[in-house]
Amino acid sequence: MREQEAAPTAQGFFRWGVFLAMQAVIVSIAVGATAYRSKQLEQARRLPPMQNTPPTIRPLYDDPRVVTDEQLDAVLYKLRPRLREEKVNINHVDHALRFWGVEAKFADPECLSGEEMRNLLLDHSQFQKVWGEEALPLLRTTKNGVGVRTQEGLATASHYDHTLAGLAEVGTTLDHPVQTPTGQTTVREMLEFALREFSLNQIEYEWSTLAFSMYLPPVNRWISTEGQEITFDRLADRIMRQKLNQGVCMGNHRLHALVMLLRIDDNTPILSSEGRQRIIDHLTAVTGLFIASQHPDGYWIRSWPSGQPPQTGIVGDTENTGQNRILATGHVLEWWALAPDVVHPPREVVIRAAQWLSRAVLDLDDSEIKRQYTFLSHAGRALALWRGDFPASFLPLRDETPAAATSDKADQDPATGGESAHEDEPAPEGQPEPDSNAPTDDRAEPAEEPAAGEVPETAGA
Repeated sequence: MREQEAAPTAQGFFRWGVFLAMQAVIVSIAVGATAYRSKQLEQARRLPPMQNTPPTIRPLYDDPRVVTDEQLDAVLYKLRPRLREEKVNINHVDHALRFWGVEAKFADPECLSGEEMRNLLLDHSQFQKVWGEEALPLLRTTKNGVGVRTQEGLATASHYDHTLAGLAEVGTTLDHPVQTPTGQTTVREMLEFALREFSLNQIEYEWSTLAFSMYLPPVNRWISTEGQEITFDRLADRIMRQKLNQGVCMGNHRLHALVMLLRIDDNTPILSSEGRQRIIDHLTAVTGLFIASQHPDGYWIRSWPSGQPPQTGIVGDTENTGQNRILATGHVLEWWALAPDVVHPPREVVIRAAQWLSRAVLDLDDSEIKRQYTFLSHAGRALALWRGDFPASFLPLRDETPAAATSDKADQDPATGGESAHEDEPAPEGQPEPDSNAPTDDRAEPAEEPAAGEVPETAGA
């Protein structure tokens, strides 16, 4: 009787053992699958291959009706980079390098050459000579690579990844040496830092997009450290879904980034055919708003997405100022100079804007040039691009102010053949610089219904 009672107990132990063994197998399989998935994800998150030399994106047009030889010489002379000073604004150096390029050399001893500007940004010893040993370094070495201090004062960059994007635009290779406070490395570590730190939710990413598009192709998709798949289509869609004039420089930097994606895609496919068409449609719609909102004199201000020309003579109007006009007009002319003509306005729109811009720059005195140099660099670069080359190719500049700076011919509007209603309105003292170090809430937002004057959201954005 006791043996019969014991039998079920032994059988129960056997079954229990089988159950435990099965559970062990299941757990082992789960752990293995998790480890395999983790390894797969780790491999996917590895930094993508990079190309050492960024492409050169050249201007597409040379039209002397937009700006004459004499006007361009006068404007470039006016905007030469007289930055040889103690504690020079790094934001100005950043912009001046992008404006003039590495090849630029000047007879004026107060000017930094292009090579000196790049060294100031990439060599800590040169930075210390200007800012002193007590200043925090511009470059900082981290576990993710070499970062550039940003929006922390005059000794830092103005925008996230702006320095890296500017270096790419002037042709800096990834193996170019970088001297940090802790030793020598290369620009590649700056790109690695940007890739590891990048997030689709960061405040600004148009410069990140620009840098990636110049150093990564033919790679066109990768996984971020947050585990998100990144493609240039996706970056473009994020840029296009934001409010048009949101952020610094009245939204024009995002439009510039979109143009650069198109131009790079011309030679190295990085966009889908659908993604490319979305960009073209978006830029075409934006150009339509610029056409509708151009002031009869030729300029624009921040209200350009409304499709209505600026109103003058309004008491207390802080937007329709000389410096805001230069800012908006210079930026749109710059990206139009690089954009395919399929997204262009009629050429008389460009001529009227460039003629107004040339006169406005030549009217500025030295103190205004210094205060507004960041966005004036875009204006000068735009005018040079419309004459078919980069600003450095028009050097050397004359050692005295060219006659065109005071010529009556500068007041003629080639678009109409007559006098234009030019207003001499210098930027008011104390006006904050729109392209300054102040952070701007340029964060990508969920898709929403477009407001009045806003380009409707493109498909897939």
